[in-house]
Amino acid sequence: MIRSKKSLHYLFGMNVIHMGTNYLWISFESYILPLELIIYHQNSLFLGLIAFIGTSAGVFIGLLSGTSSDKYNILWGKRGPYILIGAILAIAAIFINNEIRITVIGILTGYLIIQVSSNISVGAYQPLFVDILKKDQRGTAAGIDGLFIILGSVMGYAITGYFISSGHEQYALYGLALALLATALITSYTIKNDDKAQKTPRDNIFKIFLDIFNLKNGMKDYIYVVMGSFMVFSGIIGLSFFEIYFFEYVLNYSNPAYYVSVAGIVVLAVSAFGSIVFGYLSDKIGRKKILVITTVIGAAGMFLIPEFERFDYFLIFGSMIGISYGIFMSVSKALASDMSPKSDAGKFMAYYNIATGGASSLSPLIYGLILYFVNSYTTGFKLIFYVAGSFFIIGFIFFYITLKK
Repeated sequence: MIRSKKSLHYLFGMNVIHMGTNYLWISFESYILPLELIIYHQNSLFLGLIAFIGTSAGVFIGLLSGTSSDKYNILWGKRGPYILIGAILAIAAIFINNEIRITVIGILTGYLIIQVSSNISVGAYQPLFVDILKKDQRGTAAGIDGLFIILGSVMGYAITGYFISSGHEQYALYGLALALLATALITSYTIKNDDKAQKTPRDNIFKIFLDIFNLKNGMKDYIYVVMGSFMVFSGIIGLSFFEIYFFEYVLNYSNPAYYVSVAGIVVLAVSAFGSIVFGYLSDKIGRKKILVITTVIGAAGMFLIPEFERFDYFLIFGSMIGISYGIFMSVSKALASDMSPKSDAGKFMAYYNIATGGASSLSPLIYGLILYFVNSYTTGFKLIFYVAGSFFIIGFIFFYITLKK
């Protein structure tokens, strides 16, 4: 693929798929999955375990999809067909989940197939920056990427939150299906001229599987970015699974879904600002210093929230975490793209995706176990926020090492 400077229109079309997939994920993480399990006495433990199993499977499938799309073209292109096929399978999975969730095993199975299906798309669209964009456009593109991730979250909080609160969950599922299909089609169509099928060795699936674990090409410095990102994302992503329990059992609100929606929209508005502005600035002033400072801001917000258990303070300190998350999301992806070799872009960006997907699997398990063993929501959530802040501090250490190297 020949890299030429792309228009803003192109960058928006290329990244819109992130809105659809994040709309799906925030809807399940913050509303659908926790409410499916709320009737069970050990809901926090079940939620942590199901999130861990489902997202772990999703991370592996994303890694396999990214590596496969490096090596094996299907239908009309290198990445686009995987993006569209994954979205279609995820839509089917949403409605299958709706039919089988009458037991804990059914809920686990439904979430598992949603994660597996959607991560076929994720593994294919993560390498697009390396495939298509010049280095000096990746920060801007990552800011737009972050904006769409945040818009997807806002849609989850606003649309899914509204339908769940008003007792019309089926409409929420239709909205998810429509958004997934529309955004996958737009992204696939936008990149089609830069995503032509290429002649590559037709490796068998076993060889592709083994290539996942071939880490010799440039991983030495890249691993600091992956580990630092994993720690920061562990500090924030897992919290979304338990927000509704925090507002119900700690702040004692009778309609916790409403407050999850309000807080989510406010915090994500701040995140969107940080993502767009600092994604663009990172093309001009460099990425590593921004990431180091951002981790400190996020850690401060995490440590302060449990000291002031009121909704207004939650919005203030949550906004500190939100702007840190928005900045980090766009700038860390741009840095990971810069460091990925073009020949293995799918595999390397899939390893970066482990930072987000792995955090989505491990952190809810950790937070769920904390709530289960502490046996007090007030004390448990205090400990959760302290642990989350510590994850940010560890992330700071990794990025400080990267800066010095």
